[in-house]
Parts: sequence; C-alpha cells; structure tokens
Amino acid sequence: MKLFKRFLAVALSIGTLAGLATVSTPASAQISPAIINPTCAFPIIVNQEDANVAYPDTNSTYWAMPTNFSLGDVVTITGEFSYARYMSFNSYNETGSSVGGLRDTAIVPDAGSINPFLAGQSLTGTPRNYTVNVNVTNTPQVTSPVAGEIDAIPGVGWLLIRVYVPFDANSPSGGVLIPSITVNGATKTGCTTFGAEPAIVALAALIMGQAIADAIPPAEVPEFSFSGGGGLFPNADNKYVYATTSWKPGRLAIVRGLAPSYPDTPGQGLYPEQQLRYWSMCTNLLVTPAPVVECARDNVTALDAQGYYTYVIGADEDLPSAASIARDNATWLKWFGPIGEALPDELKPNGNLILRNMLPNATFSKAVQNIPMTQSNAAARATMGAYYPEATYCERSVFERYGAGACFVLGPKFTG
Repeated sequence: MKLFKRFLAVALSIGTLAGLATVSTPASAQISPAIINPTCAFPIIVNQEDANVAYPDTNSTYWAMPTNFSLGDVVTITGEFSYARYMSFNSYNETGSSVGGLRDTAIVPDAGSINPFLAGQSLTGTPRNYTVNVNVTNTPQVTSPVAGEIDAIPGVGWLLIRVYVPFDANSPSGGVLIPSITVNGATKTGCTTFGAEPAIVALAALIMGQAIADAIPPAEVPEFSFSGGGGLFPNADNKYVYATTSWKPGRLAIVRGLAPSYPDTPGQGLYPEQQLRYWSMCTNLLVTPAPVVECARDNVTALDAQGYYTYVIGADEDLPSAASIARDNATWLKWFGPIGEALPDELKPNGNLILRNMLPNATFSKAVQNIPMTQSNAAARATMGAYYPEATYCERSVFERYGAGACFVLGPKFTG
C-alpha cells in the first residue's frame, strides 16, 4: 500500500476528521537528514499514487529535490524541455513556502536548441535542451530579473519540477529524462526510480492542516471563493476558487459554468494564446494531508452547445444513470475515492472542490487571477461572471428525472 494511503487511514482512525488536527512536530524537523544529500537528482515524486498531498492535480506530476545550498554555490540544472502542455521549476524554503519560480516560457534554451513553449516554435521541435542557473541568495525574488535564472535560499529547502498534461500519458515527465543538477562542478544525474518521502507527507499534514482549518466551512449550498494560493509548495502560475461540501446519502453536488478556451495540445499549439493555458475541476477531501480524489481537465470535460460545463459529483452509490449524465452533457466526478467510500457514513469527510486556472491571457479579465484578494464568494462571482462555477446540491432522483437545470431552480431541499 502506498505511503499516503497508510498515513490517511491512520489519520482518519484517530479522529482527524472530527478535529482536523495538525501535526505538532516542528517544521524544521520535517525533512529527514538522510535525504538532504540524495545520490541522484529529484528523487521524490508527488502525485495521486505516491504522495497524494497538498491537493495535486491528477493531470500533473511533481518531482522534488531536497537542497542544502550555501551562499556562493554555483548551481545549474540541465535537461530537455518536456513534451507537455506546461512545465516549470520552483524553489521553496524548508516549510514549502515559495522562494522562486521559472515557468517554461522563461527558460533559456541552450545554443542551437529551441524553447518549444515560445511563439513560433513547434511543441515537438528538436533539439530542445536547456540550462537553468540557480542563484543562491538571502534576498530571493519569486521571479528573477535575470533571464533563465531561478532564485533559491541557502540552507535547507526544496526544488520542484512540475509537468502538466504530457503528450504521452504513459510518460509523466513528458517523454524526457529527469534533469541533472550540478553544484560546484559535481553533477547528479536525474533519478530513474522514484518514491514518496515521509517528510513530504508529514510537512503536508503540518502546513495543510492549518489551511484546512481556515477554509470556509460547508454552506447550505456550495459557494466558490477565492483561495490565496498559499499552503504547501504553491505554484504562482495557478490560482484557484474552492467550495467546501458536505455529503449525505443520495446527495449530489452540481457545478455549472462557462468553460474558458485552452490549447488542446499537442494537436493544437499554444499560440495564438487561448484564454487559459490550462484549467481543471478537482474533487478533494477536506482532511490532512490534503489529498485529491479526481480531476477533470479542460479537454475531457463535456460541454453543452453554449460552451457550459456541468459537473455532477457524488458517492459511488449515487452515480446517476448514464442516460441522465449524457442528457445534460455532464461530467461525473467522484466525491470520495476508495478510502472515503470505505468509511461508514458518519465518518465520511467533507469535500473540497477546486477550480484551477493557469496562466490567463492578458485580455481574459474573467480569470481567477483577477479576483481581489478576499475569500468573498461575491467578489469571485463579480469578477468571473459567466465563468464563475455556480453550485448547488440535488437529490439523485431529482437530477435523473428533471436534469441539472431543475436542481438549481428547485434547490437542495426538493426531493421530487
């Protein structure tokens, strides 16, 4: 059984659901000294299967490298651009707070190579090699003013690689090797085998436990509000709105909104820019260490003739008929996943729906990124307009008989 599944099963059994308790171990103790000097680069994998923490998107994979740099270190990362919708590097301090970031379009290709994420280049073009310079500094900037450079801090920290929507679904890294890292002339090649790390899971319990405790509790109907995008290992290229949910037998959550445009890679290029580089709706559990259940990304989400999505979210036992899902051009998402489904009804956790927006076009004013820094759902709705995800609860029998539109009109108390 995977490390995370063991952790969550224990957490649920000792009452995490009731108290949303956080781990009391000091943050500085969360990183094991044994992994500060790994034998290869980026040995730790973070995804739904291995280390399902901090609400990862199931259409992405992260690789983590524990670091212990000193001022004056000369650090470079070398590799190939992924064959994917998106990739980036990010650096963090020991507790997972952001220090620096470098997205795909800002990475400088080596001489004679191309950056396939830039306008005028083919997403599958070659050669596609790059070198990233890591600037170790006490005064890091999230976006370095130096082209192709990412800031990192001295002392214990993390470097992360993210890859979203690889063109080959069987290659999470996007058809390339994990990059190598060189520190003061000593090179560690990218790892070829990976594992979860207990430090990551413990750190997620510590950091995300507080974020979960601060979340707006479930309302009579779900209301999406802006998330500040903090927490553990945040990505500055993504912003989110979220809505917490409470389950009961027979209840569905219905979410509807206008879908932004996106580049359906690799068949469609990144340019001209669409409204967003990427978007998705994810179901998650409102417990530490913040596990994802399921995500529907942009190009697998069903749309109606007007370009609206409808998500129908429920427990396995409440799955509506295929005919009713098809009638509403809806997309089904699981509320719980295997662990939650196995729990008795009285222990089933609250949920956390997250709509993710990545890298909006400068002309797309309705993106999550443009919501004022407030948790007000009114501010989110006012900014996003038709793109705001309206939500309600609905009895399965009502949805099957009358459809999603009736669920919004009749309200969650109507039972048909």
